[in-house]
Amino acid sequence: MAAKGKGSLILKILIVILAVALWETITIPNKLWTEEKRMTTEGRKNLEAVYEAERFYNSQTKEYIPSDSLEKLVVFIENDSSLQKKQRIGELTNVLYNSINRILEIPALSAVLPLSQSVDEINGDLSFNTRYFKKYEQLMVQKDEISRDLVKFDVSTEFPNFNKVKTYVDSLDDLRDRINEVSLQNSALLAQRYVDSLEYFLPRVETNAANEFWKSEYKKIFSFINEIKKTDLVKVTSVADRLKKFIDRINTSMKAFLKVDINQNITLLNHQKNALSGIYNDFITHDHFLLTQQNGILQLSDVDSILVTFSEKNFTCPDTFDGIKRYIVSYQPGKATLVVECPNLLDSFQKQLLEATTPLSGLGYLNYMNKIQGVLDSTIAVMTYAKDRYRLARADKTGEIILNMKELIAEMKALDNVFFYRYTKKLVNFVDTVKTEKKLSVLKPIIEDVLNPMDTLATRIETGNIADLEQRLTYFGNKIQALDSLIALRVRRRHVPPFYPTYQQVLDLTREMKTTFRPEEAQQLRSSKTTVEKALLETLEGYKERVYGVFFKKHINHGYISGGTKSWEESK
Repeated sequence: MAAKGKGSLILKILIVILAVALWETITIPNKLWTEEKRMTTEGRKNLEAVYEAERFYNSQTKEYIPSDSLEKLVVFIENDSSLQKKQRIGELTNVLYNSINRILEIPALSAVLPLSQSVDEINGDLSFNTRYFKKYEQLMVQKDEISRDLVKFDVSTEFPNFNKVKTYVDSLDDLRDRINEVSLQNSALLAQRYVDSLEYFLPRVETNAANEFWKSEYKKIFSFINEIKKTDLVKVTSVADRLKKFIDRINTSMKAFLKVDINQNITLLNHQKNALSGIYNDFITHDHFLLTQQNGILQLSDVDSILVTFSEKNFTCPDTFDGIKRYIVSYQPGKATLVVECPNLLDSFQKQLLEATTPLSGLGYLNYMNKIQGVLDSTIAVMTYAKDRYRLARADKTGEIILNMKELIAEMKALDNVFFYRYTKKLVNFVDTVKTEKKLSVLKPIIEDVLNPMDTLATRIETGNIADLEQRLTYFGNKIQALDSLIALRVRRRHVPPFYPTYQQVLDLTREMKTTFRPEEAQQLRSSKTTVEKALLETLEGYKERVYGVFFKKHINHGYISGGTKSWEESK
């Protein structure tokens, strides 16, 4: 028996362990996903907050605040009177708005409120579909009669007080909708007048008369709907179904109004009237008088909402996987491009790029390309000097020379249209940039632009194919020789030596460069390309951190905002 009991205990413990494991398998991933989503949402909201705060500061000062001094933004915004004024007006507007809401939520008034909209929708449908009703004389007769009867909801000798209640409820609702278009003092005063009128007319409403009218009208419209359904109009318009929806809504409102305790509703209205009076009196106090002379601001703009809640909490990334916290602010003096970006993972990103690109600095052919560029620059400089000197000579002798030199200099400066040259230039720019830069906003477009050139350069090195560069440099050499000959015929060279002897070094260097091409350098380019591409992808998609033994938590760079464009939206 003891052995059996011991086995039973072990089984129970095993069941508990498995149950806990199952629970963790279900709950922990969900917990991790929730946390990842929270960090991304919070991180991007912070990016927007810093970006908008910087823009606001720049709009007032024409300057930006660097990352290490973001505290100045908080102080500046807190001291900005215009922003604080908007916030205070918004708070006062919401006080009045909420008061009007509470009045319209009084059962008797909330029952009346849908009537006008529903009547307007019925009249609108009747008018719009007249072109169809004209096919049937009886439908036109019924339609005209219904339209005439519905006017009684606004003007009727049978239930004038009910009409007045509906009118003032509509006016109060319209005031609520237009609260941003009227000064707060006037809005509060108008609301008081409407409530005063409601307090007078509500006890006098002719409930039974209004209800009897509607019962009769409901039958007429219901009959009209049935008549429509008997015709072929159902094939071209859904007016019958819409009319049914509208009259049912009015029916519900009228039934709700019949059930209210008028005296109790008057008490509720009187209570809200006193509250409204208190709001108006507060609006005309010394502290609020000037503010409430302004139109209401029910809701601040998205930017203003961000600014009034801006604080030091917005400075840092919620996911500090690699220890960096504060957002990076960058800008170029004199330019309008402001960039705010997440710092997360950028240190590891730059480290991987440095490991991938450092070997590329030793590629043999790059030294030759630098020398070639140096000779080209020297040749251009000498030609520019000569052009300026010849401009002082007789125009009939130097005009053609100057024109030819000007055209040739422009062509030599436009060497980017040669693929081998352009791709090498992009590669060098990338390698140099990585040494001092880690921002994703800078490196991402450069990487995307250099990956294919790296692969092409590797192929060119393997095959020794630089024909496009050779052809272009030979073309320049021929034109320079022709230019030297023209100068010798037209003018004295004075202190300007022939251009070709200096330029000829370019052709010699190009031939030497081809002899340095090595397959292992091509392989290095491809290997570096793979590493660079992987580093960018990991930074964009995130790193996985092992947690709880078998689960992973993802850490990502939350992106950047550049010139108003959000990187996470641009990539969708």
